[in-house]
Amino acid sequence: MKAKSIATIFLAVLTVAACGPKSEGEGLDAKKAELTEARVQLQEIRNKIETIEAEIAEADPTFFNGSGAATLVTTVTTEKKKFDHKIEVRGTVMSRTNVYVSAESMGLLTSLKVIEGQSVKKGQLLGTIDSEQLEKSIDEVKNQLQYATTIFEKRERLWKKNIGTEVDYLTAKNNKESLEKQLSTLSTQLSKTNIVAPFSGSIEEVPVKAGEVVQPGSPIVFLVSNSDMYINAEVSEAYLGKVKVGDSVDIQVPSMNKDFTSKIVSIGNVINPASRTFTIEVKLPSEASNAKVNIVSILGLTDYTNNEAITIPSRIIQEDLEGNFVYVLDASKKANKVHVKLGLSHDHETEVLSGLKGGEVIVDKGNRTIADGTTVKVQN
Repeated sequence: MKAKSIATIFLAVLTVAACGPKSEGEGLDAKKAELTEARVQLQEIRNKIETIEAEIAEADPTFFNGSGAATLVTTVTTEKKKFDHKIEVRGTVMSRTNVYVSAESMGLLTSLKVIEGQSVKKGQLLGTIDSEQLEKSIDEVKNQLQYATTIFEKRERLWKKNIGTEVDYLTAKNNKESLEKQLSTLSTQLSKTNIVAPFSGSIEEVPVKAGEVVQPGSPIVFLVSNSDMYINAEVSEAYLGKVKVGDSVDIQVPSMNKDFTSKIVSIGNVINPASRTFTIEVKLPSEASNAKVNIVSILGLTDYTNNEAITIPSRIIQEDLEGNFVYVLDASKKANKVHVKLGLSHDHETEVLSGLKGGEVIVDKGNRTIADGTTVKVQN
């Protein structure tokens, strides 16, 4: 009888909306009033339908399941566990050890032994500068030193026998020592014609070409160490005090398609007045040592932790006029609507601040097809 009454009322609303004066002289105000009246009556019908459905569901929860069978659902069980909320910031890979390896002597760059992107070891030869003239000078000085040494040794033997003058002895000694110093200086200059890597790393830039004349201080290669790399990032001052040295950090390097884990090693003490951010440094783990300087990374920083949190999958949360709710099953497999107060969400999980205590069985899949009081069948 109730269903027939609803149909009768609904038809009446349609009649009110469709009938009435059709004259072209009918005013716009009359039509607006007619529409308002129809909407009021339609809302009354909807309210009545909801009331009747609730009464039927209470008396026969299986009525709305079509065949009379209980609705199939899956469930999840709540439990207390650690919940971390993370924020994402962009970072840049940097190296603490990177230098332009420069020429230390003047001359023609006769060879370059490396190319950009090449890995080198400490002490490895990178290039050479023309040393022909230095080698000739060294040969000349060696000959002069050999002669001066012979003269000095003779003067020294005579001096020990009190033969000859002290001036002759000291002059011979001075000539020998002067040539020794000169030879040492030339040998040092010769060694500087070989440009070697001061540490192990990778060649990132080669700004010169073989055949060019270089001066002392002219950059030959830009060398970056892969052993002391870190990530530099700017974090909003809103999180100052929420991130700490030693905190674990999730690292994503999109261009490498890899994820890593590391720790914050330092936090800056100065706020950038323009961006209102502070700087953090995160150690780049050894497994990411092939990352390039200035490559972009995404850091996941923990700004909130609850070691005894109750969390639920974010997808099962629904909302009505009273707020957020989930369906909790009782012992008879009846779904009961329970309103919950929510906290933060991360990685498809949402923290529940109140409404659940832990251990509840929550309807997961199928929660959109049931109502408060519906009897369900669990099929996990």
